[in-house]
Amino acid sequence: MSDQTNGQKKLKSTFFDLSDEAKRRKWVLRVLSLVFAVIIWLFVTWDGTTMSTSEISVPLRYVDTPDGYSISNAAGEVKVSVEGRIDLLALMGSNSIRATVSVQDMMPGKYRLPVHLSVPDGVRIVSYSPQVVETELNRLIERTLRPSLVLTDSPPSGTSFGNADIQPGEVVVKGPEADVLAVRRAEIRLSASDLKAGASKEAEVILVSDAGEVKGLTVEPAAVSVIVSLSEVKNEVMVPVRVNVVGIPGGGMDIASVTISPDTVALRLTGTDSPPITELILDDINVAGHTEDVNIDVPIEAPAPGTVLGGPSSVNVRVRFRSALETRTFLGIPVKVGGESQYKKWSISPPSVSVTLERLVDASEPFDLGNPPFELYVDVTNVVSPRMVLPVLVRNVAVGMKVLRTEPSQVSIEAATQ
Repeated sequence: MSDQTNGQKKLKSTFFDLSDEAKRRKWVLRVLSLVFAVIIWLFVTWDGTTMSTSEISVPLRYVDTPDGYSISNAAGEVKVSVEGRIDLLALMGSNSIRATVSVQDMMPGKYRLPVHLSVPDGVRIVSYSPQVVETELNRLIERTLRPSLVLTDSPPSGTSFGNADIQPGEVVVKGPEADVLAVRRAEIRLSASDLKAGASKEAEVILVSDAGEVKGLTVEPAAVSVIVSLSEVKNEVMVPVRVNVVGIPGGGMDIASVTISPDTVALRLTGTDSPPITELILDDINVAGHTEDVNIDVPIEAPAPGTVLGGPSSVNVRVRFRSALETRTFLGIPVKVGGESQYKKWSISPPSVSVTLERLVDASEPFDLGNPPFELYVDVTNVVSPRMVLPVLVRNVAVGMKVLRTEPSQVSIEAATQ
């Protein structure tokens, strides 16, 4: 019996004896085979229904844009986090989700608009950013300008270039309304060395605003040809440019300012009997009925024989409007006491002041100087001193009127002894 037991122990120890290299390799292969078998089983039996999340960058599209309008300051993409089956998410790309912003039936202006998402069936939106975007809707307009030649250096000594023949004589600027209206002039910039008398030179049209060159607008044509004449310089003077603005603006507007840029031009006198010229007066600009600022380019021509226009060939005239206002001053308006304090009666010095009001000229009723459309008072609430200087306050001002000033703006008050 003991021999049988000893044999079993010997067999068991021999079975788990891994001291031999061949046996160790055999056990390693068995373990690896088991692991691979489990992996293959999981792969074969998995049906892809396990849920997972994924983050996708989706291009943002603006839809329902009205004809003749454009979008600016637009966000480029939306980051979307979605949840769904792993097999569905693995097949999804940025085109599987649609992110849109609608600007249907909107007028030009700035808006904060919601982002709308559309995802495939079986996929749920967890989060997305941004959810609201800043959007600016601009009206697209066209504007015709006359390009002018600008020399970047001086002509050869003793000579000058005469009037430039620019073909075509007008270019069309297209783009958002605010950007197009900000353009002051169209320029063709060339070096004097690039120009030969009678020879044609092609040059790019450059748009200029008060802030400098304007980019991003469409110019048709983008380049023009320039032909200049060469003449001998006898004399050159800088002459101021003047313009007369005629007509009455509409909508209760008034002319605020008239600016000409540039406000002087160079005239070259080619003959000895050329008449003296002290200013160059442009054609009248009629603003009758206008309610918005006028911004136009006015061509310039040599004013008399024996004179050559040295440049520029046109100037920009801008007429700005403002609401037409009228002012009236009400004299000797009494100042009342308002509020409550420990003193029952007060004396005011001076007892009356003058008040100047402002309103639109086209108001429906004229000013009634005998019936002030306001009240004047001093507030004595919580005043404990028997003597004090207080500001004159105005209340119950009529609609559409604005108080410009009160004279004096402060009065002295003194508590009555009885």
